[in-house]
This record gives sequence, structure tokens and C-alpha cells, in this order.
Amino acid sequence: MFSIKADFEEKRDEAEQLINHINEVSKVAGNINTVSILKSSFIILLYNVVESTTVLVLEKVHDKASRHNYVELSDHLKKLFVEYYLFKENQKKQQITLNNIIESSVTFPIYTEFIKKVNLFSGNIDARELSKIIGRYGIGKISSKDKDKLLIVKNKRNKIAHGEMMFKECCRNMTIRELDEIKKAVFDGLSQMIIMTEYYFDQKRYLSN
Repeated sequence: MFSIKADFEEKRDEAEQLINHINEVSKVAGNINTVSILKSSFIILLYNVVESTTVLVLEKVHDKASRHNYVELSDHLKKLFVEYYLFKENQKKQQITLNNIIESSVTFPIYTEFIKKVNLFSGNIDARELSKIIGRYGIGKISSKDKDKLLIVKNKRNKIAHGEMMFKECCRNMTIRELDEIKKAVFDGLSQMIIMTEYYFDQKRYLSN
């Protein structure tokens, strides 16, 4: 988890630098559009932190679980195992896979292979969705009192990404204080996920009891 935490802290520092820059630029008269664009960029940065940190955590889970076969895995990972190897496969392929499972010759897939067949998320992560994703692995749920702020990040990011609003429009009316509160909520939620994942690994909860 060291590399994940180091990456996370680097991203926190980037967010802090950007919001400080927005604050400085906002003090200069005539910079309304520039400040608005920077605010929207800040929201995009926060969403990217949510998605990239989630991916890093799941990659680590898959890396550890990929050393184990079906019978060694937790009930949560057994369900994902079955979803990857058996869902949407023809009967012949399913029978071959079942034989391989019985013989313990197949292991839990690595993340990059898993997402080719199983869609975990697609640009729509907020606190509820994040809890749903990591809950499928048995890691836990995000218990943030500021879930609405992560929802704001997701919704505004989608409006920009889908071309519904321009950068200079989307976050124009948001204050620096509001952006800072949203930043705190995002990093608090992700910190919860990282702490829960550490516990998940320490207790080997990805394996059967």
C-alpha cells in the first residue's frame, strides 16, 4: 500500500497547489473567465483523483488475489471469479472452465483482464458508487457525511465531459470555500477507502476463513 499512499499524497498536494493558485488569480480584477475555467479544472482534477485512486486500490486487490484459486478466495471474490469466468460464456466454455476450477488450475484474474469482461464503473463514481464498488470485494463502505459533495464532483465532471457545459460556465458560481470543502470531502472519503483496504489486506479478508 506504500505506493498507493504516496501517489495519494502527491495528488492531495496537487489539489492544494491548484486551489491556492485559483485563490490568487481570483484576486486580480478582470480574470472572471480564467478563474471559472480553473475552478472547473479543479473539479476535473478531483474526479480524476477519485477514479485513479480507486483503480490503484482494485489493482492491488487483484494482484494479491491472483495468487489464489477459487476455493481459497472469500465469498465476495468467489462471486467476482464466477462472473469473470462463467458469465456470458457458451456452455462448452463454461464446462472447460468448471473443470479448470475443480482442478485448481485457474486463479483470480488480474485487474486489467477482469475489466475487459466485467464493467465495474464508467465515469460515474460518487460516494455511493464507490461504496458499491469496494463493497463487491468485501472491503467496506464509505461513511462520509459529505457524500453530497462527491456527488457534485461527479455531476459537474460529467456535464463538462459530455459537453453539456463549458469550462467557463460549469463552476463559475462556486466559491473558493465551497471548492475547499469539496476537496476535503473527496480526500476524506478516499482516505477511508485506503485505510479499509489496508485492514482488508492485514486481515487477509480476500481469502476464505
